[in-house]
Amino acid sequence: MTTENPSTEVQLASAQKELARLKQGAINAGFIQVSKMYIAEMTDLAQRAPSAHTVLWTLVQQMNKLNAVMISQDSLCKLTKLSSATVKRAVSLLREQQWLEVLKIGTANVYRVNSDVFWQDRADGRWASFHANVILNFEEQDELTKSQPRVRTRHLPLVEADDAVMPTVQPELNFHNATISE
Repeated sequence: MTTENPSTEVQLASAQKELARLKQGAINAGFIQVSKMYIAEMTDLAQRAPSAHTVLWTLVQQMNKLNAVMISQDSLCKLTKLSSATVKRAVSLLREQQWLEVLKIGTANVYRVNSDVFWQDRADGRWASFHANVILNFEEQDELTKSQPRVRTRHLPLVEADDAVMPTVQPELNFHNATISE
């Protein structure tokens, strides 16, 4: 009995269908979980320090599955509609009360929300390294970037040894319209 190897196109189509099925049924996709034991403390934070509460929930909304987001102070101010001084005080309070930690990459901040309180993927978020969503805003860019709308750069994919390779279309970031297009 011989079995024929399916064509590459059939294998690719099968892999894409399986990936779509897994994404559709992904556990906790689109949800953020909160530990019940912190709800009273969150309510207290909202009442005593509403700006800190706003900053915390803004970071939670922007964080990735490993509870991290890299964002500038100016961008965080824009998202929260709070002044720079207010955001600094809020972040200081949130750090002091262990709602988040702030890690530095040069002069940039990476905010990692306490994974004992909030999580999206796993509740044991004690990771030594992590990926972060990086939030940029147009006003912080240099003049060359501002003056050249829709510049396309070359895309060189990085593939790890154990990665499954699937063709993708690189999204194009358009600061001028504040959208990501594919």
